[in-house]
Amino acid sequence: MHAHSLTTLRSALGNVDAATRRTVRMPRRPLRPPLGERDYLGWRDPSAPQRGYLFIERAGTPTGIMLTTTRTRMAQGRAVMCEFCRLPRRFEQVALFTAPTTPRRGAQSTIGTYLCVDLDCNARVNRLQPLTPLDPPAEELVATRREQLAERSTAFITEVLRQAALSGAAGSLRSP
Repeated sequence: MHAHSLTTLRSALGNVDAATRRTVRMPRRPLRPPLGERDYLGWRDPSAPQRGYLFIERAGTPTGIMLTTTRTRMAQGRAVMCEFCRLPRRFEQVALFTAPTTPRRGAQSTIGTYLCVDLDCNARVNRLQPLTPLDPPAEELVATRREQLAERSTAFITEVLRQAALSGAAGSLRSP
């Protein structure tokens, strides 16, 4: 990912209306790892913690979606897996996020998936270490995990935007 201004990222959100786009806030802390080492850009909104944003780049141009997290709780003591990084996490470290595919007014349709609560799979994937001597070298492991992370995040964002375009809400939502 390359650095983009907040205005550029706001306009790249494809599944929300203009009024919602104006409320997007950047994270308070610098993103780690740096943007050049990220396969997607994701963060939780500091002024609306139930919301998050995911962005990918297509030919140097950002494309993104807004997500909301559910209020449901996972059963304590259970391990769950993030759908992007595919790493097992504790129950409080993964949540169900949904992305709207229709405008806020009227009936709402969403697509959901389980993701790391902080939306920062990049950090975990980039610091993976071999678990056993039989695992591939760390560089190969990280490269493979990053490739898979990029594929899964791109597929999810693309599907949300495809559904948004199919919803007939072209006047209210920005299509991909």
